[in-house]
Amino acid sequence: MLVRQGRRRFCLRPPRGLQFVYVHGKGLSLFARKTFAAGEKVIGMEGEVVRARSSSPEAVQFDEDHFIDTDRLVAGDFINHSCDPNMKADLPRRQFVAIRRIGKGSEITYNYLTTEWDMKAFGTDFRCRCGSDDCVGFVRGFKYLDRRQRERLRPILSPFLLSKLA
Repeated sequence: MLVRQGRRRFCLRPPRGLQFVYVHGKGLSLFARKTFAAGEKVIGMEGEVVRARSSSPEAVQFDEDHFIDTDRLVAGDFINHSCDPNMKADLPRRQFVAIRRIGKGSEITYNYLTTEWDMKAFGTDFRCRCGSDDCVGFVRGFKYLDRRQRERLRPILSPFLLSKLA
């Protein structure tokens, strides 16, 4: 699939077991072409650890000043946020893992608030339209969640954000 970002073009291929689907209001998204069991790796994270100041909006926060990022678009850049996700980021292994069964045909999602401390500071915050009963409404970063919201995410938090709970 050929995807344009600005003046650059990227030839993307979804990893085995996944497919790209265009979703109105979200754009290109990743969906399961097979069933994934809880605990199963769904997709790897591509990229290098870079400083925050040189990271892209698609990067995943690794620690206070580092993100996992690439200089090109990759399939993982099309994993959308959900306040009721079916995956979590396993940063030490650099992969996304199913936190419950993901059925064939389901969109794969993770909660950006489980890795990102302050999206507002980077201008990557956004209004959430996931439709979950526990939707936070506006995704600004873990920093902006109340105590109850933070504790609810504890089981799927990145090591960096777990350290913020201490």
